[in-house]
Amino acid sequence: MDAGRAPDLAALTGYIDGPARGRWLELNRFLQERYRVGPKIAYSRCSAKPGWNVKYQKSGKSLCTLYPERDGFVALVVLRQELLPLLEATSAGLWDEAILAPARTAKPFNGTVWLMIPVTGDRVVADLKQLLLLKQEGTLP
Repeated sequence: MDAGRAPDLAALTGYIDGPARGRWLELNRFLQERYRVGPKIAYSRCSAKPGWNVKYQKSGKSLCTLYPERDGFVALVVLRQELLPLLEATSAGLWDEAILAPARTAKPFNGTVWLMIPVTGDRVVADLKQLLLLKQEGTLP
């Protein structure tokens, strides 16, 4: 997508093909309804994941950032480092490997870890919702 021309959310949604589009819509809807926030479309020149993305923030703090791709998308969740032991302790059967692998390899940065999570299936979407609840509320439902 052209860096000089900002797309809207519908254009970013249309960019994603196949079943991933439904997952993208579901996660965007969850974020907007649960946290009563709107999407902020931004262009990132970051070497880790350059391009257009959708940021969600609550009270000035990041909930997550979604990076659309042709056949899917990636979710960036910045998690407080102190939550990693809880995530690991509940890992037996609760979390998809798409959540656990980035959590196990993330390098701490200012008391946080940055999890780049490829959203590859419905289970990952469900786990992302749980991860966001853990991040915001500090517990699992």
